[in-house]
Amino acid sequence: MNLNQKNRLLTWLLVFLVVVNLTALATYFIFPQKQVNVNCAGEAISPGCVLHAELGLSEEQIRQVERVNDGYRQVSGPVSTEIKELRGRVLDELASDMPDTLALEQLAKDISLLQGKLHRENIRHYLELKKVCTPEQALRLSNLYREIYGCPMQGQENEMHRHRHRHQGNRSL
Repeated sequence: MNLNQKNRLLTWLLVFLVVVNLTALATYFIFPQKQVNVNCAGEAISPGCVLHAELGLSEEQIRQVERVNDGYRQVSGPVSTEIKELRGRVLDELASDMPDTLALEQLAKDISLLQGKLHRENIRHYLELKKVCTPEQALRLSNLYREIYGCPMQGQENEMHRHRHRHQGNRSL
């Protein structure tokens, strides 16, 4: 493989990875960005109102959750903005006639570091929300997060498979 083919392959690999990251990040960040200063007294249903209703939060808990959310937005907003700017630089570099693979590699590393920082902030945010909740509310919060992110509880997949095999075994008897 000559150098041109390697560069072309690396460029397309980076394009693919950027597209995957863009899709994942867009999905991942849609929910937190929409939860801004929630007023659940109106008729419109927002994600924050759903959270309040699903968890059955008291007025004091709602105030605490809003403080936690405001702190989260203050930290995550600039990081998210920086990630978007770096993604734009990646796309600009990829669109050039001779993309600099070293620059693209560095941009990918920078984005990865920021995504890690944002993920750690998401974890901190969840733990702060959990502190506000009663044990029953914390369980519902966990289930909401699992539903939002499409992650079944540990053992649920095995449970489904076990039942399927049990039914298959009954048919042969």
